[in-house]
Amino acid sequence: MSKHSQSWSDAREEAIEKCFLPLSSDSHKGSSGRVGVLGGSQQYTGAPFYAGMSALQCGADLCYIFCADEAALAIKSYSPELMVTPVYKANRFDRAMELKDQEEQNLLIERMVEKIRNMMDRLHVLVLGPGLGRCPLVLGATAKIIEEAISRKLPLVLDADALFLLTLDGHKELIVNYDKAILTPNVVEYKRLLQVHHGDIAKVTKNGIIVKKGKEDVIFQGGEPVFSCCERGGLKRSGGLGDVLAGSIGTLVAWNVIMEKQLEQTSSVLPLSCWAACCITRKSTARAFAVKRRAMTAPDVLNEIGPVMIAMEE
Repeated sequence: MSKHSQSWSDAREEAIEKCFLPLSSDSHKGSSGRVGVLGGSQQYTGAPFYAGMSALQCGADLCYIFCADEAALAIKSYSPELMVTPVYKANRFDRAMELKDQEEQNLLIERMVEKIRNMMDRLHVLVLGPGLGRCPLVLGATAKIIEEAISRKLPLVLDADALFLLTLDGHKELIVNYDKAILTPNVVEYKRLLQVHHGDIAKVTKNGIIVKKGKEDVIFQGGEPVFSCCERGGLKRSGGLGDVLAGSIGTLVAWNVIMEKQLEQTSSVLPLSCWAACCITRKSTARAFAVKRRAMTAPDVLNEIGPVMIAMEE
């Protein structure tokens, strides 16, 4: 595939061969991808839902949502397809912050980390950030979760507030040497990352992947652009579309992990997988916009992913 702007038709055969997990009668529950999403707070419950549902609509078998206890019931009510596990209670975190009880804060962080640590062996990929919020204790726990995932070589997709975490003192080099990290910043988030790393995007991650969202989605690896997705999307920029992309990337990354084991494929295909996920999201947005126009919202895009995937493989 050429390292220039590409639409789906330009690299369809290569992407399907290398990035799309073949369907098989030998499949069992979970064999087409198990995606985890860490996000969802008292204020933000839609973002992890969009990320999780887009992962399932793209073709993952199972999706686990790890969220605040205060968000769990709302997210469960959105869909029975998502397996929702509360991993902390925001009111207890807030109380520990108010009292400045360092011992209690450390205990709460460790409990949150442990709950997700115990689930990591089930996952092919972990998406972090959609609706996570910026509670310092939650961000502290998220940093430890990322460190644990790196030690297990679990692929990570970092979006939204997980990207904000990378701009904080003490966490700026959290994933700098990890080659299985995919960052999905929008224009504002990308500028913020550049500012705190003195204009050198390679200081964020030397060998990981950055999917810079914009008029065209540009995929960087090692600080250099490798692919650009010029597939036409819709003209409405609804809230939640970044979450849809994060979940879609999650599924394509999970497939890469599975195909590495089954077909002895290498992780060097990851940039192409991210590009394919951008194509899926843009095509789904275009179809939804064609029907709903100004009324288009993220659920409309979710409903188009399945038909888009069928059309892309035909």
